[in-house]
Amino acid sequence: MWSYTLLFGLQIFTIAATVSGERSVTAKLHHPATLTCDWKCSGSLKWTLFDKPGSVLAQCDQTSCRSEERFNVSHDQYLKGNPHLTITAADYSTRGLYTCQCDGKDVCDVRLVIETQVMSREITPGEPIDVYLPLTDRVEVSFTASDAAQPSDLQICTVDNEKIQCSPDYKERASRFNTLQIKDGNVSDSGSYTVRDVTNDEIIAIVTVHVREDQPGSDIRQEGGVPACGIVLMLLLLVVAAFVFLMVMYVRLRRENQQLREKDENNRHELPLMNVNANHDPREEQDLVHTELTEPTNTEHYSIIIKSLE
Repeated sequence: MWSYTLLFGLQIFTIAATVSGERSVTAKLHHPATLTCDWKCSGSLKWTLFDKPGSVLAQCDQTSCRSEERFNVSHDQYLKGNPHLTITAADYSTRGLYTCQCDGKDVCDVRLVIETQVMSREITPGEPIDVYLPLTDRVEVSFTASDAAQPSDLQICTVDNEKIQCSPDYKERASRFNTLQIKDGNVSDSGSYTVRDVTNDEIIAIVTVHVREDQPGSDIRQEGGVPACGIVLMLLLLVVAAFVFLMVMYVRLRRENQQLREKDENNRHELPLMNVNANHDPREEQDLVHTELTEPTNTEHYSIIIKSLE
């Protein structure tokens, strides 16, 4: 029974949308957007917002077209039966349902939707998580964790212009400054953050955040750890110390090698003298000494001759 009722309701909704001729145009934020309407209007043409019919954004007749700032209708296209409304820079203030009228009769309804902003960020533990808020006029921020064990679409904060209300787990961590900032990101904060426009029931931004897991011994941000610049400086000092040590060893080895060469050269000069001394017979030296001791001197020889003459 409920399935038939639901099916009937969907059919009624589809028929109503077809009769009204409502279309939807999705535009990128701050980019031009064109609302199309194929209708040959030979009389007075007007474009208005559905909820503000008295506010005319653009109008044309057979002579010319006139439009408000940020809106435009080409007169040539109007004459050709294409009275398209161009929004020069679509933003959240230009969202809504637009109506095209010909001679006071509604001929086209076109809804402008801003494309959902999809962003991703990767942070390290301890860094803040910035959830981009394209619109701060009554938006909700919900969280779906990467870990499937945690509940999805968990509402964490509501932002209404300058007011921010958050759940107890985020009350002390969240703040708003063009973004919803959540302090001290950790691994459990990894996941998708969805920003929904409460007034128009539209998702306007999805921010996917990945918090890198700490590796054992590699967390340089935790308390008592060494900052990255300190590690780089230490490595640089080690390299310089190793270079100085190698240079000292090189100079020392070179000096020792030079001393060995000089010593070897001196030994080569002393070797001939040692050979001469080695060839001398010590017995000849003994005979020479004995002869000098036993043979009489010239004085004694002369004395003997004189005595003989006498």
